[in-house]
Amino acid sequence: MTEHTNHEHHHATAAFMVNHLIANQNVLFVKLHQFHWYLKGPEFFPLHEKFNELYEEANKYYDAFGERLIAIGKKPYSTLGEYLEHAFISEEPYTEPLTSVDMLGILVNDYRVIRDVTVKSIHLAVKEKDDVTVDMLTGYKASLDKNIWMLQAYLGNNALEGEEDEE
Repeated sequence: MTEHTNHEHHHATAAFMVNHLIANQNVLFVKLHQFHWYLKGPEFFPLHEKFNELYEEANKYYDAFGERLIAIGKKPYSTLGEYLEHAFISEEPYTEPLTSVDMLGILVNDYRVIRDVTVKSIHLAVKEKDDVTVDMLTGYKASLDKNIWMLQAYLGNNALEGEEDEE
């Protein structure tokens, strides 16, 4: 997993990591809206629609993860401050125009970070014998892998291009 600063994982649990996923979903949701609104150029129509699809998907998982934590007696993060404090991806004010290529590159990197957190969460849920959370997170990882592949394909890259472990 990519190393993240300011976040301790020495005694992490699956629920702890799912809470980080909730924070990341919220930041991703906002970022996808930002790109959806500020996109310009010849790729506007297909990407405007794709960003809409991606933020609706982020919202679906955000809600599912929060409800799962409630169902197992945990407290999901639920404030903007908590999301920003516990997310591994970041947001930036839209002060300078970004190209569609820049936006997609940012999203590929964000999805990879979120995927790495998801993999750690799956391992912890397996260790804790929480099959429901394992199932939910495995489906989510499949979605992340597909999004990375599709965004990379749109950029003309193979799915793993730019991965640290790529051979």
